[in-house]
Order: sequence, then structure tokens, then C-alpha cells
Amino acid sequence: MLTFSPSGLLEKKKINSDDYALLDPTYVSRYLLLAGLLDSYRHHNGSAKKLKVLEVGGSGSMLDKFVDIDLTIIDTLPNVENLQNYIQGDALAMPFENKSFDVVVSCDVLEHIPAISRDIFIKESARVTKDLLVIAAPFNLEGVRDAEISANDFYKQMTGRDHRWLLEHLLDDLPDMRKTISRLEKQDFETGYFSNTALNNWQLVTRIGFFLSEYNEKQADSSNFLKSINKYYLDNIMKNDFSKKGYRTFVVASKNHQIDIKEEKDVYSNDLAAIFSLLTDAMRSLV
Repeated sequence: MLTFSPSGLLEKKKINSDDYALLDPTYVSRYLLLAGLLDSYRHHNGSAKKLKVLEVGGSGSMLDKFVDIDLTIIDTLPNVENLQNYIQGDALAMPFENKSFDVVVSCDVLEHIPAISRDIFIKESARVTKDLLVIAAPFNLEGVRDAEISANDFYKQMTGRDHRWLLEHLLDDLPDMRKTISRLEKQDFETGYFSNTALNNWQLVTRIGFFLSEYNEKQADSSNFLKSINKYYLDNIMKNDFSKKGYRTFVVASKNHQIDIKEEKDVYSNDLAAIFSLLTDAMRSLV
């Protein structure tokens, strides 16, 4: 049985937050969680070899910064960095033999796959992994769609246009959790899942990022403000940011192991969500 606590995955990963202070901290945290999962999986199996890992839709990946693995990336985007481990290709028809990788992961990709093709995406990912498959995405769980609508409205009122990725989410429904689990079980996987980044925290971090991207043109010191917020999240909030009302859910599936995920304390607060919305709505008047 593969057993872990989500917060424990982060406790084992120590980073210098100054190195990542200009990045969306929830982007950093999702890769730290994936890295922790891979470390936990390798330790469970007692393997001395590097895990052979495929990241589907991994353009811009930070995964191999946080864990020592043999990483291959496949993405539809061009290989602008000329990475040797990068393949420009289609996740619905991947150019790999069956069971080519120890682990297959995808992060914030499934929601960008057209709903009609998600079954093929999961089957292809299942085909090329020997055992472990991790799919992280915003699913259609309580509050997630409303949070995305609110964030997109905030962005649109500041800029006059929809946010590219959020609009894509809204036009093509978010993945259905029950269907995803069912598809994995039909491929003979055992599954478990946990949610990360409470919706109130996601709303705050996302809106501040949107705001400062516009405000930066008027205030040269806004990047220092952004750094301080991102560092605070990484140093003080990230390790406990788990909730049933989380923005991103990690589905962990295995062909060979049962999955046991320990429940975390729920940090979501309706009061905080309301306060954060009021705070970030007020930012628009400054742009």
C-alpha cells in the first residue's frame, strides 16, 4: 500500500523561497507536491535507480529541479529551450511503447483537453506507465468553477479581455471527478486523491498576480511587493494549504498498489474568502 500525508510531501522539500519569488507560488507548490510524491513512491519501492518519468503537457516544467529523476516531457508547444528530453507531440497519440515509464504525471493539463477526448488522454497515459499515474487539475468540485468565473471577471474588468487559460476552462467544462476516477478504475488502477490550495488562498494569490502584472507598468517597485507576497505564501502558508474546497486536486493512481492518503486539516474559511474578495476587488481602482 502506498501511504502518505500531503503535508508530509512538502515537509521533505526544502527550497530557498527567494529563488522562486517572482513565480506564482501555487505553481511552485504543485511541483513540490509532485516531487514529494515521486520521492515517496521511490522510497516505498526501495529502488536505487532513478525513476523514469513522463510529464504530459510539461512545457515549463520545474519537476526535475525538485527531485532527481530521468524526466521526459511531451507537449504540443514548440521546444523553444531546445531541451534534449522534450518531445513536441500529441498526448492523445503518444510515440511511446506500452509501459515505457515508471511514472506518468500531468499537471493542469486535463482541463485543457476537450471533454470528448479526456477518455483517450487517460487511456494513453495509462498505457505508457508501468504503475503510477498522477493527474493534477482543477476539477468540477464545489466552488471551483465559481472561483474561476470570479477571477476571470476580475481580470476582465482590469484589462478589458478574458484571461486566456481561464476562458478556456470556462468554455470547455472542467473535468468531472467521478468520471475521471471511473476511467482510471476501468484501466485497473487503484486511486486516491487530495485537494491543494484552498479556494480563498487561490483567489487571493491569483488576483494579486493579475493586479501586479498590470500595475507593474505604473509602479516600478511592484515586483518587490509581489516577491514579498509570494515568499510569505511559500514560507508560511504552503505547507498547510490543503482543503476539501481546494482549487487543484491531485488524483494518484497505481496499477500495483492500493492508495492510502491521510486526511489533512481543512484550512478553507468562508470568512476569509469574503475578505479576500473585497480586498482584491478594491485593487481595480488603482490600475
